[in-house]
Amino acid sequence: MHWQADTRQPIPDWERLAQAEDGSWSEPLRDAYWTRAGEHWLTALAESLGPDYGLQASDRFLLLSALSPEQGRAFLSFCESARRRIVRNLGELALPPGGGKHVCLMYADEDAYYDYIAHYYPDGGEYAMSGGMFIRAGYGHFALFEGDIDAMRATIAHEMTHALLSHLPIPMWLNEGMAVNTEHSLFPQLADPRTQLYSPAEIARKHAAFWNPQRIQEFWSGASFLRTDDGNLLSYDLAKKMVGLAAGDHAAFVAFVLQTQACDGGIAAAERLGYPLENLVVAVLGPGSWAPQPQEWSEVPETAATAAEPEPESQV
Repeated sequence: MHWQADTRQPIPDWERLAQAEDGSWSEPLRDAYWTRAGEHWLTALAESLGPDYGLQASDRFLLLSALSPEQGRAFLSFCESARRRIVRNLGELALPPGGGKHVCLMYADEDAYYDYIAHYYPDGGEYAMSGGMFIRAGYGHFALFEGDIDAMRATIAHEMTHALLSHLPIPMWLNEGMAVNTEHSLFPQLADPRTQLYSPAEIARKHAAFWNPQRIQEFWSGASFLRTDDGNLLSYDLAKKMVGLAAGDHAAFVAFVLQTQACDGGIAAAERLGYPLENLVVAVLGPGSWAPQPQEWSEVPETAATAAEPEPESQV
């Protein structure tokens, strides 16, 4: 194994490992190579975290956690089941199998969890709190903070969607909207207005107070999903509702997703939907100057981590 320098927890040098990959390998051999690399990594990470941590495996997952063997097997069983359901829902949009098993890091200590995910954020930056993330850098993997088992399962459903969409160059609003809707399809109780922090009327008022022609450009570029104020929560809610509307015509939505590019927020691919993208915003927020204006964006954020739906009004 080759390791990155100056990291607080062991992280492999994935670029060097990729260079060692032989282009003539069959898919099963390539899958075995990356799975073995993942096992070496998690073994080293377990040693650094302490004796409570251990490695468990299933057909498509590697799990590093401090769970008991029985709890670990139950969690892996859920992961396998959730993956099958999400792949079935995504259809041709899902990442084909191969390239190693899915890796899940489950931290029992909150400080260790945030210390790990900090490797994938700019030094000194703020980011919204969450119970888990999909890390796209190198060997894509899930990082979770161990908590309530139902919450962890919902987080896995959300992050698994990101993992299975990671081969598509889609904008953040579409990626997050699909992940939240998938999470809610597996756990419908999460979409029940009675379980939400804010009522539908309160959320509508927050949307009306927050969005304007300038801030909507942050939404289209993805920058608003990185905010640590109300804009973070409202971005997820807006994306969820827009994707729910767009997905009403399944065939048109799939064609749209397959052609969408993050660099323009989806403008060019919108012809597949049959209407301008801003129509989706109008349906949620009402009339306004909501059209994407890519020429106004300073940049399209590229973060190594895609978080689960955040806890509102909180930050680290």
